[in-house]
Amino acid sequence: MSQRAMAQVSSETFARVQALTVAPALDWGEIDLDLLDERRRLVPPFPLDVLPPPWRDWIVEAARAATAPVDYVAQAVLAAAAGIATGGVGVSPAPGWVEPMKLWLAAVGAPSTGKSPALTTVRRLLHRLESERNQSEQSRDEGSPPRRIMLSSRSMPAIAAAVDESVHGFLLWHDHADGCLTPPFGSRGACPIENLPVSLLGTIEPDGTAIRPGAESALLARFLYAWPQQSSFCPLAERRPPRPEAVLAALRRLLDFAPARQQPRVLVLDKPAVAAFDAFLAERHGERGRSEGLEAAWSGKGGGAVARLACLLTLLAWSVSDLTEPGPVGHAVIERAIALWSDYYRPHARAFFRCAAPGDLDGRARRVVHWLQATKPFVVSREEVRRRALGETTNAAETDRVLARLVEGGALQRLAAETGPKGGRPALRWQVNPLLGAEQG
Repeated sequence: MSQRAMAQVSSETFARVQALTVAPALDWGEIDLDLLDERRRLVPPFPLDVLPPPWRDWIVEAARAATAPVDYVAQAVLAAAAGIATGGVGVSPAPGWVEPMKLWLAAVGAPSTGKSPALTTVRRLLHRLESERNQSEQSRDEGSPPRRIMLSSRSMPAIAAAVDESVHGFLLWHDHADGCLTPPFGSRGACPIENLPVSLLGTIEPDGTAIRPGAESALLARFLYAWPQQSSFCPLAERRPPRPEAVLAALRRLLDFAPARQQPRVLVLDKPAVAAFDAFLAERHGERGRSEGLEAAWSGKGGGAVARLACLLTLLAWSVSDLTEPGPVGHAVIERAIALWSDYYRPHARAFFRCAAPGDLDGRARRVVHWLQATKPFVVSREEVRRRALGETTNAAETDRVLARLVEGGALQRLAAETGPKGGRPALRWQVNPLLGAEQG
């Protein structure tokens, strides 16, 4: 062993002995579950009460028949309604600000968790709607092109051609093995689709998703994710096909209302809704800097996402009402949209990002926790964490941020600085929470 290595070992040994003799008994709370579980903590189920009874009743029936979480069926219902309205409907939260009515929604889950069966229940409705509409139009005009609601093509030229040939928008349906994060063939990314009147519904398998830090942030930030817990088993005797009459009637009404792209309809917010939405935007502005990476990029699109969700909820409520025209967006609807984004979609997005993009702050902190559990040190230094736990993948400033996160999460506590055996600058040390299995001497 070199003299330098011996000196390092000697210094570390001195620090450990010193910590054991002078460190006070520390009060420890519970450790943040996000630091202990590299997968995710429990996420809330889809709040069905944001939807009117015909919709939520059908979602429950369809999910039971498919033995799938209601979340997946709800995602497909929202995507179906958004796809019908895409291109012809928008929402204006304020003068000069118009959000087009289109959404990108992802059903996240491992294989055989019910994603495809759940989505198929809604796809059948749209196929039936397309067939009905095309038969009706052909009886009136033999030369009219068929009305298409869905596109399943993964070719960018084919998608662009379909958009050019239609006066309406589409729902791009990407329920396939490669997942909805795979860019269309013939494009270098998702940006070309973002500029088209296209909503998107697709599936993602988190275990097969490896996100390169920074590479797909623009794409990932556009999706609203649903990654539900596994559904309870449903006995065969209780699996009955959902009754489609009410929701088909609602979808037909949406289809009749959806104008052409050349003559869009823009919904506005009433005054109470504007005040509630303004408060939401102010809260989001105050939270800037509290998140980073993918979560920050996703949260940055919260204003537009809430406006679009509010527009969609307004359309869904109108589709089963006696009102002649939808809108304006009311206070109760904007509050439901805010709650849907904040209390449902945000925790699901966080769960997905922390699984698929482990290079973020929490991912690094979890890596240190795993190292602490494996090596069981009593105290650690910044350099130990940087070199041994993080493999020299961070600089000193980044390591300090990781240590701060570990302190915040209850895994470490900073000790008072003590001067080494040869004097000089005091070394900074952190004591490890005994719950991580640290050897307490």
